[in-house]
Amino acid sequence: MVLLIAIAAYFIGGILKGAMGFGLPILAIPVMTVTHSLPIALSVAILPTVLTNIAQLWSFRQHRGVPILPKFLILGAFGLCFGAVLLSRINNAYIEIALGVMVLAYLVSRLRRAGAKRRARPDLAPAYGFLAGVVHGSTGLSGLVGPPYMHSLNLPRPEFVFSTGSMFTLFSLMQAPVLFSLGLFHEEALWISIVILPFAFGGLYLGGLIGARMQSDTFSHVVLGVLGVTAILPIFNGLRSLVLG
Repeated sequence: MVLLIAIAAYFIGGILKGAMGFGLPILAIPVMTVTHSLPIALSVAILPTVLTNIAQLWSFRQHRGVPILPKFLILGAFGLCFGAVLLSRINNAYIEIALGVMVLAYLVSRLRRAGAKRRARPDLAPAYGFLAGVVHGSTGLSGLVGPPYMHSLNLPRPEFVFSTGSMFTLFSLMQAPVLFSLGLFHEEALWISIVILPFAFGGLYLGGLIGARMQSDTFSHVVLGVLGVTAILPIFNGLRSLVLG
């Protein structure tokens, strides 16, 4: 039953990833933490996240010229190391709750000004990159920081997908050695990753077909909807950890 839940989470997450450029780890990791510890969930997520993102980056490689991306990624790499240290030292339940609340606050503010085409400030990319790295290193849920910021820049779907894919690829490649150096990497998680990998790619392919047919406004609304649903998962997990604590 545990394996079936993991397969379903990565298949559905793959569909979201294929359609929008994110959704695989931010759905799968909270689901996995229902039955496993967070370090195990993070260890499982590394292989499918890296490989699905590399495949998607290759498909959208002609849209790699996003100006904010280099600074975002460089500061994100430093933030990830800091976040991994937090994971080893503090109760991540508080981080999960704060993260979910922050995303919900962004969604409320976005909906309140739905009629206005305001964009976030591109010069804040380093700050958001660092925050995304911290969150990824401590919880693996940078998808609740990077995509909202990139969505607020009103990036078209191809640039959005390439940008989020670059973030997830870099962070996931860095996470394995960082977790290993801190004694948090679980090698047995590799076998779970291998089993769920075909289902993640199956979802990615199906999601790509769906995303290619989306209009720009539809894509934006779906991104907001997915962020709203997935923001609830870390809040639930954090509160559950504190109550059962």
